[in-house]
Amino acid sequence: MAHRYKQLRQHFILSEIKKNKSVKVTTLAKTLCVAERTIRRDIQDLKHTGLIQPQYGGAVLCCIKDAFPYEENKLYLHTNMDINMFSFKQASPPQNGRVFILGSFNTDLVYRLQHFPDSGETIRALNSCCLPGGKGSNQAVAACRAGAHTHFAAKVGEDEFAAKAQQFLGNVGLESLTLFSHPSIPTGSAVVMISEDAGDNAIVINPGANQTISADEVMTCYDTIGESDVFLTQLENNPDATAMALKFAHTCGITTILNPAPWRESARDLLSWATIVTPNLTEAESIVGSPVRTEDEIRRAAEAIHHTGPQLVIITLGNKGCWLFDGLQHRSFPAFPAVNIDTAGAGDAFNGALAAQLASGVNITSALIYAGAFASLAVERQGASNMPEHNVVIKRLNSLTNSPST
Repeated sequence: MAHRYKQLRQHFILSEIKKNKSVKVTTLAKTLCVAERTIRRDIQDLKHTGLIQPQYGGAVLCCIKDAFPYEENKLYLHTNMDINMFSFKQASPPQNGRVFILGSFNTDLVYRLQHFPDSGETIRALNSCCLPGGKGSNQAVAACRAGAHTHFAAKVGEDEFAAKAQQFLGNVGLESLTLFSHPSIPTGSAVVMISEDAGDNAIVINPGANQTISADEVMTCYDTIGESDVFLTQLENNPDATAMALKFAHTCGITTILNPAPWRESARDLLSWATIVTPNLTEAESIVGSPVRTEDEIRRAAEAIHHTGPQLVIITLGNKGCWLFDGLQHRSFPAFPAVNIDTAGAGDAFNGALAAQLASGVNITSALIYAGAFASLAVERQGASNMPEHNVVIKRLNSLTNSPST
């Protein structure tokens, strides 16, 4: 509970400094009814986000443009349901390694709430917006931003959202894009609810055309998959197509990453075809069939998942970082300091950045540290596809001379 109060307090401080360009310790202490030393500690924590700079008696805003690259910072549902587009005018990082991502594209209808509604309850949203999403799309943007030559393959309908998907994906810096379409099944969509009180999100997905990728369509991607260094996929597409592509990539000797989200029991056979499996705590619990909360439970879960066949098991732990098991050794990677604005794309940011780093040839330790920093920046932005720039990630890494801390 204390951690949650701290998170809410720091979220308030960040919102005040964005609004007023600067804040005073004495004013914040009186407003929040805490000691001035508590506010000073909060400001030091927020310094690591790269958004503010402490100064005598308070702090000032320093790089808000990096965290909110929406046009004019507007977030809303257009009357014609246009997707809010990001600005991708910043220079791309030097690209190394090739990543192929088979995944989903969804239109996300995002509602920020004070609290999640109870059964039968109707509540008013604090704000709402329509954004590009889908785990595959988010991960492709992340891999691209993290410096990989990225190819993304997905399937949409033949509707207005399909045109928006083409427009969005055509402007994020992908090296190549394969976008199949279905004449009568709509583009996938999702409703994302973000609770201010819980500091978390709940998501309902209608996969739509994502579920209709065919074997013939997957086979048209074989040449590109075979030229890749890393293949990354999730479980929002047609299960047979996902299995077919994953097995082909594995057979080619490519590093394969399976992000088993959202978990379904029929995907259990796919674990053995993945070099790396990256469940979160909820997905790990579903895979092993028992609670995964304590450190001992995380250890046992990682070992049980490893026993199914992957070389590496990486369990993502939200604001606690991630856990790595390589079959011999367990290792914990703490999270980087961050102020949660929107956690909906955190796992996708982590997976995409991880794939990009591994494709560039770095070792798993360095890749996980980079992916953690990348994800910590992603949660400070509104929108699941709103990924940070490589140079901003490097700045965050350089800002912490020691190991990242929670």
